Amino acid sequence: MKEVMAKGPNFVYAKEFIQREYGEVVWKSLMASLSPEESAIWMGSPLVHEIYPFRIFKSLIYALTKLLEKREDSETTGIYEYIADRSLNILYKLFFRFADPSFVIKNYPRLWIRFFDSGDVEVPLSEKSHAILKFTLPEIFLDWIYPACLGYSKKAVEMAGGKNLTVVEKSKAILPDNSWEIVYELNWTE
Repeated sequence: MKEVMAKGPNFVYAKEFIQREYGEVVWKSLMASLSPEESAIWMGSPLVHEIYPFRIFKSLIYALTKLLEKREDSETTGIYEYIADRSLNILYKLFFRFADPSFVIKNYPRLWIRFFDSGDVEVPLSEKSHAILKFTLPEIFLDWIYPACLGYSKKAVEMAGGKNLTVVEKSKAILPDNSWEIVYELNWTE
């Protein structure tokens, strides 16, 4: 099975978030806790147009939550709110302001491919204040997808004028090819 790769915005903006939010002392401690292979990527200058092993991204999040003694899911949610905000250019943000949240959620599949080379997202339903997202993903995403979906969706819905987003897992099943299908129900107010 090929290694799952994450695109550069994940790395560039996660690094920026951690350095801004927690400072250089935490960043240096975090780098010291990683393997040489992992820290080499983070200590260099990750680039938006490059791809990197997703396992290295996840390793950073695990190390950060351990260092800060925080819950991994809440930290991942915050990081993905930040990544969503920073990775969407001015045109997207302007577009989101004039779109309604359901339209923004319908575009989730297009946004997904900006961040990962694996997995698939479908939006079987997206209407006023309600949507269904269906992810088909390799196993490496299982412990990460809920908080990342919550953080990214929250920022997207808020950019389009919605608020009070909730994300509830409706189902999770392994498929014959050993990938996973995970379905979330999103609700928000407008």
